[in-house]
Amino acid sequence: MVRRIINEACGERERAERRAAIRSGRIGASLTTGLHARAITASRRSPEPPCPCARSRSRIGDRRMRPERGKDGTMGSRVTAQQVADLAGVSRSAVSRCFGDGQVSEETRRRIMAASQTLGYRPNAIARSLTGQNTGLIALLLAEIDNPYIDLVLKKLLLAIAEADKRALVIPETRQHDLTGSTMHALDYQADAIVVLGGTVSDHVVEQLRGLDTPVFQFGRQGGGLGGVACDNEMGGRMGGRFLVQSGRRRIAYITKAAATDANRRRRAGFAAALEAAGLPVLEGVAQDNGFEGGYQAATRLFSAPEPPDALFCFNDIMALGALQAAATFRLRVPEDVAILGFDDIPMAGWPAFGLSTVRPNLDLQIGKLMAMLLEIYEGAPARRTVDLVQPDLVVRRTAA
Repeated sequence: MVRRIINEACGERERAERRAAIRSGRIGASLTTGLHARAITASRRSPEPPCPCARSRSRIGDRRMRPERGKDGTMGSRVTAQQVADLAGVSRSAVSRCFGDGQVSEETRRRIMAASQTLGYRPNAIARSLTGQNTGLIALLLAEIDNPYIDLVLKKLLLAIAEADKRALVIPETRQHDLTGSTMHALDYQADAIVVLGGTVSDHVVEQLRGLDTPVFQFGRQGGGLGGVACDNEMGGRMGGRFLVQSGRRRIAYITKAAATDANRRRRAGFAAALEAAGLPVLEGVAQDNGFEGGYQAATRLFSAPEPPDALFCFNDIMALGALQAAATFRLRVPEDVAILGFDDIPMAGWPAFGLSTVRPNLDLQIGKLMAMLLEIYEGAPARRTVDLVQPDLVVRRTAA
């Protein structure tokens, strides 16, 4: 009963509002007729009117669709550079120079910044790019979004880009043969440079990126005719293989995903060279993925063999942690029965519960070199076409001593 009275009151208030709108000319006769017809139809169709709170929700939704109010409380479009110029008493070109790379006097800059703050003005980076200025935007393209090492790379790189007073656009690219439409739309934002992160972005995608009129760099991979920075993966593979050989291991397996990525090829080549130099066979453990589950399954198959390995060198740390779990399942002592070595030195590798021995790629040094390359293009230098290799380090912990 109470609900019906509330809804009837709401309906009467709505009708009063419509009548007032008609008198003021805000609603035309044809629209009024339509509203009246819908009101009659609704009253006949439903014996129980909708909850009055639905009307409040619709009004909230309507407000979200309206243009934002300016600082003076009025509705309007985005503040323009000309409006700032008029308020500051300067030319429009002076405003552009103030927010761009041009020169203006301190007094002019002060007046422009004061006017901008009053009006809430921010320059349109995309519009500036269309006039030939840099956007300060660097696109980061990655294929792995669930890899702890890539997470670490992304975190450090985002901080470095921010410290350089630039902005980052992160683009996940999951296709192996061509660029997705979302990637192409993202690149419409006129990034000053593109950085391909990690070795799992396919060569086909990299080849398409090379055809764009934007400098392209790579991080963590080599080849493809692009400049960039990478860990010397072949040296890292050789370093890990030699360490396991020198620790007295004789049945050493390399665990990785079947996909032949650049980093995988180079790490395996270095590992195989170290074992062949010692006259030892190269054992393989192929995983379905480069994650924890992939490492666990590959190690489980190796431990189930008639002659299981006494050492595992894994493509990355997260796979090595999966192999460590498999060793526990088989009640193998680490490192007494089997040594386990990873690659990347992610934060979890150093946790006391794991104590994972690993190959560290010196990430901070790599990012420093990459940022130097990126900042060179803002000075007018052409994009580099060579890859700087950074030597890795061996970190010995509990799992392989």
